[in-house]
Amino acid sequence: MKYHNVISGSWNTKTSLEIARSHPPTAIYKDKLYAFGGGGPKFKSQNTSIVYDPALNSWKYIAPMPSFRSGAIAKTVGDAIYVIGGGFKQDNGTFKFLRTTEIYYPDRDIWEKGPDMIMPHDYPAGALLGGHIYILGGHHPDAVVAGPQTDPGFDFCERLHLATGRWEQIAPLPTPRFALDAEVIDDKIVTLGGVAFTPQGFNNFDHTEVYDPSTGLWQRGSITLPWTAAGMGCCLLHNHLIVFGGYSGDGISDHVAGYDLATQKWSILAPMPGTLAAMGVGVIGNTAYLVGGWADDRREPQSCVYAFNT
Repeated sequence: MKYHNVISGSWNTKTSLEIARSHPPTAIYKDKLYAFGGGGPKFKSQNTSIVYDPALNSWKYIAPMPSFRSGAIAKTVGDAIYVIGGGFKQDNGTFKFLRTTEIYYPDRDIWEKGPDMIMPHDYPAGALLGGHIYILGGHHPDAVVAGPQTDPGFDFCERLHLATGRWEQIAPLPTPRFALDAEVIDDKIVTLGGVAFTPQGFNNFDHTEVYDPSTGLWQRGSITLPWTAAGMGCCLLHNHLIVFGGYSGDGISDHVAGYDLATQKWSILAPMPGTLAAMGVGVIGNTAYLVGGWADDRREPQSCVYAFNT
């Protein structure tokens, strides 16, 4: 068996997006990467949906989402992709956060309506575990006028029971936040980073919090990120937790690090080809793909597609 060394992973660029976008929810189905909506210029959300075939290094358009939105969560379940939450900027300049679930069927290229969440969640974390889709935190529902700079973050968490199609509230995040990420490790949900306006100011976080579905409780995680990060990309690849870029104290970064789940140690990896945050991430085989996002100006969406190869 070939050994894939995350530490010596390398980067290359792939075919760019025709329409630049930030905050695109992404999912993998049958070794292809799907991206839905996302934020366009001037924070205008999109509903265009696209699929990337790595064998052809090409994108094509698929049926558009019924809703215009960015900052949603996408999870593949069987032959369907659930796209949940997100939001958009309204014509009056305020933001609208959504409770929406829409379900895409790639084999038939069709959409159907899914069950609405209990609360609206924009830019939350999401996870698929044990027959449930978890939606964790996000922008505070009242932060629709001033925007992120005064947003205290949201601690509300809920999960969709896939067998019944019903949402239920679970224990809240210990730290309210948005622009966080989550990965499933050892049958627990590990939330990473994020940001919120606190009494100490606008804070990016470097800590993790872990939810155990067997107890329904949260606890502080043993993993600390190598830098404060919000809007970063994350994935699991060859028993490593990989963290890509994001907002930090020095702005949007090109940093990449891998946490070895066996040794419980971080290694600094090859930096991304450019600074990036608010990107979509998907893993196909031995490669992590980063789609769109924001670069260092924090305003203009990007059309770049980067591949981290191991």
